[in-house]
Amino acid sequence: MSIRQLAFVLLTSLFFSAQAQVPATTTTDKVEQEKFVFLNNGATVGMIIKSVLKADTKRLKLTDPQVPKARDVIRKAVVSYNDGVKALKKSGMNQNKLRTLAIEIETEKLRGYKPLLTPEQYTLLVSQHRKMYPEAKLP
Repeated sequence: MSIRQLAFVLLTSLFFSAQAQVPATTTTDKVEQEKFVFLNNGATVGMIIKSVLKADTKRLKLTDPQVPKARDVIRKAVVSYNDGVKALKKSGMNQNKLRTLAIEIETEKLRGYKPLLTPEQYTLLVSQHRKMYPEAKLP
């Protein structure tokens, strides 16, 4: 699997969520305006967050009170991934390092989701995570 394919797989997994109307602060605006590292089409971190939130809302059937908290979890994961890829590019990126980073970020996202979701929603999320990352160590 090439780095592009792996990036596509990760982005596909990130694109599972929905959009929320949450007032943004200045720091949040600055972070969300950053360019996303793998897309050369001008996509920003904020665009990725909205896409992931939209897909997660559909996939997990998030309720209105869950959406703002889910957005925070997704924001943290996307920013961490973006920063991690930048660091990997500087130190020499390869497929294994990128996969390891993706697993760490997605597992942290899963842990962040645990207190927000109902047991049914969490079970669905864990089963999808295990399909995507069978080597991940889940809590």
